[in-house]
Amino acid sequence: MSRELSTVRVRPRGRVNRRLLGSLVAVVAMSGAVGLAAGPASAAQTCTGAADSNLCLAINRLDNGLFAVHVGIDVHMSLDRAQEYIDDPGDPLRVTIRGDDSGKLAEFLFTVPLTALGASAGFGLSGDFDTVVTGNALNEDSGQDEVRAVVTLIDTDTNTVDATFVSNRITGNWP
Repeated sequence: MSRELSTVRVRPRGRVNRRLLGSLVAVVAMSGAVGLAAGPASAAQTCTGAADSNLCLAINRLDNGLFAVHVGIDVHMSLDRAQEYIDDPGDPLRVTIRGDDSGKLAEFLFTVPLTALGASAGFGLSGDFDTVVTGNALNEDSGQDEVRAVVTLIDTDTNTVDATFVSNRITGNWP
């Protein structure tokens, strides 16, 4: 399925963020290459496909106890409204990874930094978030671990939370 984006003005992220993103991509690529040679990889992904948004969480084993965590979201809204969020100062989307105990959000595990932000007529406000963490960061309790991504949409003009989106649960046994 091909998804054609008609992305319009996107707020520049700055030289430092581009360097950090480039470094992260290089680390992930090197870790992935080493992982292919060193042992089996594992991956888990889930997407909500909700009417107001589509929120995806993916966790991929790299190597030496490292995991690439990716969160992507499309918040369905008009292009003008999405662009308004982008034009405001600060990041309108924030992501945390939380433990899930018996279907309820539990302890805070870590944040995932924004790596891309865009607005389009077809998908509304879109954001991508990426980080690399140790297995211990995903280890939310003894035994089987359950984690979810929580994405908060913030109107930075008024510093109010406009919406909160919660991913489906991913289960794993992270050391």
